[in-house]
Amino acid sequence: MTAAPSPDVDAYFAELEHPLRDVAVGLRQLLLDAHPDVVESLKWKSANYEVADDFGTLNLRRPKAVQLVLHTGAKVKPEHPEIVVDDRSKLLTWPGRNRAVASFASLAEFEDARGALAELVRAWAAQVEL
Repeated sequence: MTAAPSPDVDAYFAELEHPLRDVAVGLRQLLLDAHPDVVESLKWKSANYEVADDFGTLNLRRPKAVQLVLHTGAKVKPEHPEIVVDDRSKLLTWPGRNRAVASFASLAEFEDARGALAELVRAWAAQVEL
C-alpha cells in the first residue's frame, strides 16, 4: 500500500530543477511505497520520509547525482538497535552505524537498482524506532 504524498512535497517537486529530477521522482515513489505508515514532509530543504521517526531523506545538492540517505532520525541515537539489511546488491555505503547512502548518477542506474533498493528501504523503514 502506498502512503499519501504530501501537498508540500508535491509543490517542491513541481518546482524542482535538477538534471536528475526523474531519479528523485522515482525515489520519492519508492519511499512512499516502503511502508503503509510513511509520512512525507519537507525537512533539511528536501523531501523527507518517516515512520516512527525519520528514516530517509533525499539529497539533491549535487547536480550529477541524487542520493538517498537512510538514517534513524535527525540525531545519532547510539541506543537505537543496529539496522540490519541484506545489501547483496552493494547499493549502500555506510558512513555510520545506522546511516547508509545510495547514490544514482543516471535514471538507468536507478532503474537497474530499483527492485533491490525497494527491498532495502522496506527493511530499513521496518526497523526504525522512536
